[in-house]
Amino acid sequence: MTDRSTEQHTEDEPEFHPYHHPAAGWGAAKSVTKFLIREREPIDGPRAIMKMNHEDGGFDCPGCAWPDDMKGLKLDICENGIKHVTWEMTHKRVGPDFFAQHTVSELATWSDFALEDQGRLTEPMVYNAETDHYEPISWADAFSLAGRALAELDDPNQASFYTSGRLGNEATFLYQLMARELGTNNLPDCSNMCHEASGRALQAALGTGKGTVDLEDWETADALFIIGVNAASNAPRMLTALSEAYRRGAQIVHINPLVEAGATRTIIPHDFLRMATFHSTKTSTLNLQPRIGGDMALLRGMAKAILEQAET
Repeated sequence: MTDRSTEQHTEDEPEFHPYHHPAAGWGAAKSVTKFLIREREPIDGPRAIMKMNHEDGGFDCPGCAWPDDMKGLKLDICENGIKHVTWEMTHKRVGPDFFAQHTVSELATWSDFALEDQGRLTEPMVYNAETDHYEPISWADAFSLAGRALAELDDPNQASFYTSGRLGNEATFLYQLMARELGTNNLPDCSNMCHEASGRALQAALGTGKGTVDLEDWETADALFIIGVNAASNAPRMLTALSEAYRRGAQIVHINPLVEAGATRTIIPHDFLRMATFHSTKTSTLNLQPRIGGDMALLRGMAKAILEQAET
């Protein structure tokens, strides 16, 4: 069954079209401008943008974990980061009337975009299994409900205290202190759950659970291999490093079944002269397109060729 409220949550779904322009540049500027207007943040939005990723103050962009080692660089920002920051200031709110109109079963069929596009919660909510609705609950009752659930556990280790990487350091400290006072250190977070498998594999293979490369290596490397990463979406600020590497003559190889925008060319927003003249810079010297699942075969073949060449 479809009614106006159900139709309403799909009308703003993102549309997808072929993109033949350089990554970032004026295309990103146009998209950001439209987003700022849509979110009604034409003043506070740009103010926040001017404070992101500055070494002499401001705040880190919540969009990705690209390091802030570019000394003296201003406007080290990207389209995704600007949208993340602007969304933090959204005027949209989700009150009890919304949850009274929609069951949880119905909301489970909505896309992530449609759900988040409704806005921020205005008060604590609790799920009522009999009505299949979220219903308002006071803060005192919410704390009591959580407290009773923890107190009724047979063992503190039956609880898991998950946190998002978006949680601030101060709140994280209090949260982990509460868990440890309860008697458990089951404190997974999004980074832990995303990287536990890769960290263990790296520890076994290299002796360290994380990458050993930093931006200084990028600045001097003769060859860069970008494997399975769409730089324009996953780490847009990488485009600056890729364009600079290309200009100094480094070989840049993208390994991806699709040749995406970030693996072609870019116009970096803080390069004002190139922005003004619409002058793009390549971000790759070679694009390898293995079949999906063929990356292991490709890397084994590369290793075999290198070892055979080393023996000659």
